[in-house]
Amino acid sequence: MIRSRVLQEDGQVSLIRFDHPPGRRHDDPAEELSTWHSVSFIERGGFDLHRGDGRWRLHPAALFVTYPGFSYRCTHGASVPDDAGFSVQYAPVLVDDVQRTTGRHWTRSVPVAPLTNRLAYLRHRLLEAVGAGEGAMAATALAGELLAALDDSAATAARPFRPERVAWYARRVDLARELLASRFDEPLSLVQVAREAGMSPFHFSRVFRELVGMPPHRYLMRVRLLRAAQRLRAGAGVTDTCYATGFNNLSHFIRTFRRTLGVPPSRFGA
Repeated sequence: MIRSRVLQEDGQVSLIRFDHPPGRRHDDPAEELSTWHSVSFIERGGFDLHRGDGRWRLHPAALFVTYPGFSYRCTHGASVPDDAGFSVQYAPVLVDDVQRTTGRHWTRSVPVAPLTNRLAYLRHRLLEAVGAGEGAMAATALAGELLAALDDSAATAARPFRPERVAWYARRVDLARELLASRFDEPLSLVQVAREAGMSPFHFSRVFRELVGMPPHRYLMRVRLLRAAQRLRAGAGVTDTCYATGFNNLSHFIRTFRRTLGVPPSRFGA
């Protein structure tokens, strides 16, 4: 018997914790059929996954990925299993949105993915957001990031962090993200942000990039451009917006804005 409990649910994403009741016998079904796009994390124990001639071992260092119509079979080595974890289930509209935005499509031939450090960070943030009651918007945004990061092959080669190390890094990276989001108009340096996070600049830069998916300077640039777009949409002038959002060169601001958002700032929102 598998026991499930909904942690959070809205029209975009459902977060569901699963385990087996203590002492209860579990009989593995001959076949199971997924009705969702989902990503499942194993937090304890493990089991074998079968599809056709393929066989994979699911454990805390691996993720189980499904899509609607995906058929599979699970086998446990004990009649009273102890595996537990949680699943992120996606509504089709969110999957389509992520695919359009990233240009990646859900065409996985292998239903198992390695738990990279970025995916471990996003798992940590998802559970943290639910536990802190941050709301559906935070969960949906993090779940979308998780889906987009699923096939980041460049992150697979990095040595996995231990769970306690992921939590330690996550606190410092989140502190840095809050600093960059609130003080984006200041001439921030890598040394300054790393010092605020309690890390050396080089180490901080590598960890930030691995967990967030981009280096700190690109993250700051994205924040500045988002703030600039908000100001322009509200009717602010191009020159005032340039200097109010941390850019110190008008030509550079115009080129960067146009390259990133597809239109010059003078025409944005027009």
